[in-house]
Amino acid sequence: MGPIPPSAHVLVQLQRLLADLNTGLDDIARLILLDAALTTRIIRLSNSAWFGRGLPCTSIEEAVNRIGFREVYHFVAVAVSSALVAQPVPAYGRDSLEMWTDSVTGAFAAEALAQRVGEDAANAYLIGLLHVIGRLPVNRYLMGQGSLTRALADDGYPHEFSGAEFALLGFHQAEVGAQLLAAWEFQPSVTQPVRHQYDPLSAEEPHDRMAVLLYAARLIRIAASGVEIDPEGGDATEAEILGSLALTRADVLALVPGVRETFSRARLMMKV
Repeated sequence: MGPIPPSAHVLVQLQRLLADLNTGLDDIARLILLDAALTTRIIRLSNSAWFGRGLPCTSIEEAVNRIGFREVYHFVAVAVSSALVAQPVPAYGRDSLEMWTDSVTGAFAAEALAQRVGEDAANAYLIGLLHVIGRLPVNRYLMGQGSLTRALADDGYPHEFSGAEFALLGFHQAEVGAQLLAAWEFQPSVTQPVRHQYDPLSAEEPHDRMAVLLYAARLIRIAASGVEIDPEGGDATEAEILGSLALTRADVLALVPGVRETFSRARLMMKV
């Protein structure tokens, strides 16, 4: 699948830092310094109306301390992933902005759910950010074949495009995405939930709860995009999946307004 792209390398390193309880803001600052463009953007953000106060920041260390760990993590992950995910995928009928929106909304949805059920919010955020990355190689393959006359069919939640993918290819984007992330040296704590986002109860421990969380995050992502979803709907399979985290569909959908608000703020910040 080719060498790990520089942007993916930064995300891999970020995941490792977040898994280390001894990681501090200085460690994050040193990682950011590996990317000159990212360093410039973080310093600009620290001097923006969102965070600017007093004397201007001129170094990445000052900027990281001013913004804070959580916001720096969000900004770095979103900025880096945009280079990976924000690409048009005509096989899915998605342009680059829609792909970026699916990615970032999925990240905030997964983070909100993780906080709700007591899971690792930083890891959930990264999983949500990368859960649609398998669409990119699938799209390249299908468009390269020249035989796709129309976009893949979207069956809606919970299957989305997986049925059309499987019928055409014998596999779906979640499997491809997991293989790609593994080749880029992401840990199983990321690759396994991505792989099992459509069938989370088949994921092995300890990754099963995060796979369920991603399954639910996709519901929030779809609802946040404006699709009307009945809070009392869903079938027995969905109820069993969500029930494994002591959640109902109504519990999950209750997080939609907050995720929309967080996404809107992030989009404004990314334009700084």
